[in-house]
Amino acid sequence: MLALSGILAAPADNERWLRLDVADGFSPSALAFRVTHFSRVSFQFASRHEHRHRVLLSNERRTMATNFHTGLETPLQADQAGVFQRRTTFPIRTDPLQDDKATEIKLLSVARPHMRAFHYSWLSFFCAFFGWFSIPPLMPTIKKQLGLTADQVSNSNIVSVTSTIFGRAVGGPLCDRYGARTVQAVLLIVGAIPVASAALVTSYTGLMLARFFIGLVGCSFIATTYWTSTMFSKEVVGSANALAAGWGNLGAGVTTLVTPQIFNLVTMNDALSDDMGWRIALLFPAVFMVIVGVALYFNSDDCPQGQYKDLRKNHAMDIAATKPASDMKNALMHVAKMPVTWILAFQYACSFGVEIQVHNVLTEFYYEDFTYSDCDPTTDANECRRLTQSRATLISSLFGFMCLFARALGGYLSDVANRRFGMKGRIGVQFVAFAGQAVFLYCFSTTKNLSSSVPLLVFFGIFVQACTGSTYGIVPYVLPAFTGATSGFVGAGGNVGALCWSLMFKGVGNRSESFKYLSIFVAVAAVITFGTKVPTHAALWEKDDSVHGTEIDDDSVHAGKAAGSSPKATV
Repeated sequence: MLALSGILAAPADNERWLRLDVADGFSPSALAFRVTHFSRVSFQFASRHEHRHRVLLSNERRTMATNFHTGLETPLQADQAGVFQRRTTFPIRTDPLQDDKATEIKLLSVARPHMRAFHYSWLSFFCAFFGWFSIPPLMPTIKKQLGLTADQVSNSNIVSVTSTIFGRAVGGPLCDRYGARTVQAVLLIVGAIPVASAALVTSYTGLMLARFFIGLVGCSFIATTYWTSTMFSKEVVGSANALAAGWGNLGAGVTTLVTPQIFNLVTMNDALSDDMGWRIALLFPAVFMVIVGVALYFNSDDCPQGQYKDLRKNHAMDIAATKPASDMKNALMHVAKMPVTWILAFQYACSFGVEIQVHNVLTEFYYEDFTYSDCDPTTDANECRRLTQSRATLISSLFGFMCLFARALGGYLSDVANRRFGMKGRIGVQFVAFAGQAVFLYCFSTTKNLSSSVPLLVFFGIFVQACTGSTYGIVPYVLPAFTGATSGFVGAGGNVGALCWSLMFKGVGNRSESFKYLSIFVAVAAVITFGTKVPTHAALWEKDDSVHGTEIDDDSVHAGKAAGSSPKATV
């Protein structure tokens, strides 16, 4: 068609070359000459037409993606989000072919909508983890003040992750429907209630109820990754997810360090009793959660085009994004039929689930299990311990502080490997991360020497965090039509794993032996990586990618074209 249009648009002085006159005698040489020139002219005009078309598209895309508008610090109002009106200018480079998602990460920027959402996503997740794990660092004191047994402490650890399983499973579909901003705000504000209520418990039953409802804030991880996936394009979404989730997970390490120091501060010089001190210390994370929850709800956006409710009101969202809540069940059922989601869920159980369990038991492990060999603990347990509660929590916090960079490192390496080797690269990074975690976890379980235990803990923490980052580098490719449901399903696997590991630790009794058994499960997670088969991509044991190709599928994954993917505004 381009060739024909070029012929029809040919100048008049070329018409003589397109005629066969009788005077030429219809000689073969004359005929060949004219046919050759006919093809040359056709190709030239076709090339000009194609070049002109490419230039127009390039200019349009450049205009939409790079223009800067200084008035973007105000949210997109309902009357501005009509079907024929949408944001086309942003204070960051975006790709209009991927629903205006950002193609870069500016960590020093807090401009709306992309970077504001990024910073609120990790900060809110940080607050959630700060509140969720505020009790374990104080457990030695709580155990003494409430008169708890070792089994009762284990039971409280178990219930703290049980409630999160259901919440994670439905968190993704809720984000698909209402937006991650709303879900995250509700989780923080409502979750602050049981965190504060934990300061009022006086019995084992009260502690169990408080920790059960506190566990619901663990669902904030799903909203965090969903939010960043809505704001960032395929080129940087792996790094954005890993950074937000890693910095959010850092809340567990910070609360392990900070909460005992608050306890020490308020009980200094017997200003308050130990029983009152741990209760006061639990109020700080509750207040922190409410402040951040309210702030993010009123000062951030659901997606690059504004708020879901405004876009839905003005019919500016995909039909798939406005489906009723009854479709949540269908999404989860569809995701559950994919074998790769079960593999990723088990691997997340052996990474994030392991992380949760370690946070729950690590302080007690260092406080109670590291004792002097020539001392009788039945005489005076405190005299036999090498570490105080504060020093034990200080060492334990090192594990949590690996979140600062290790999870982002896993996501970054997954992105780099994907650019070089496609999905095989991501799966390869997944195998290396889990293999490293298994090795260092086993070594950590076999030592009771502080000088070797602490470095092994650090390396174990690096690899377990890298595993969580590399796992969610694969998740968006599994089923693009139900990214939120897939994320929730895999995330629930992490909490199921934490529940299983808590039961195992309780059944075994010995923490060192439990860590050793746990390393075996992690090794299994590394081996089954070879069975990971993402649709339209090749597994490690296959020769080539499918006919769809990695690049084509990457575009379809993150451009939001599939039904049920993150909503977008329409022109």
